[in-house]
Amino acid sequence: MTELVLTDVTSGYKGTDVLRGIDLTVKPGDCIGVLGANGAGKSTLLRTISGQVRIRSGSRVLDGNDITGWRPYKVARAGVRWLGDPRPIYRSLTVEENLVIGASALRNRFETNRDRVFDLMPMLRDKRNERGGSLSGGQQQMLAIGQALMSEPRFLCLDEPSLGLAVTVINDLSGLIGELADSGVGIIWAEQFPEVALRRCTHVIVLGAGRIVLDGPPSDISREQLEDAYLGVH
Repeated sequence: MTELVLTDVTSGYKGTDVLRGIDLTVKPGDCIGVLGANGAGKSTLLRTISGQVRIRSGSRVLDGNDITGWRPYKVARAGVRWLGDPRPIYRSLTVEENLVIGASALRNRFETNRDRVFDLMPMLRDKRNERGGSLSGGQQQMLAIGQALMSEPRFLCLDEPSLGLAVTVINDLSGLIGELADSGVGIIWAEQFPEVALRRCTHVIVLGAGRIVLDGPPSDISREQLEDAYLGVH
């Protein structure tokens, strides 16, 4: 069965453990919100899932295959893509040229995947000949997601995609993320606004000091529990 599994994972930077004992399973169509205060380890978790941060202990398994030691490019080729800041788009290239680059591994499916991206985000079709750098922040975020979709990812790690965006744009973006999950893409979504993730996600984990302190469907997590977790009261 297709699934991405972290088991008892510890990871971090320059000899410092940031995440400790993380267990997480993501299946196609899951939309897992990753919440927590600044410094709790949200970005590190997504970078660990996508191979950018080395796992010091524990394992990362995809479809039953141990990929713990894989480099980021190999993890991406296997269908696990990361999107965060800075947005991985080419500002001097047009929208369509950015999509061409995203399709480098699947050139024979370029038109099919481009049309899917344009159907999901009609704004990109309207601006297909405009340079990426001329787009608004929200449009650039959509382009980054569209570029990633051109490689037909099975899992998307979205690292605070709403950062710096207006409320109306955030609502559009969260709707798109929900559509992607409905289509079968597994979403791991680190979000700075808890209410957005709680409204859209099927499952939520809350990190505190590098550990999972809350874990369950949004309906099972109370506002008081969330506030305590953000304040470091466990």
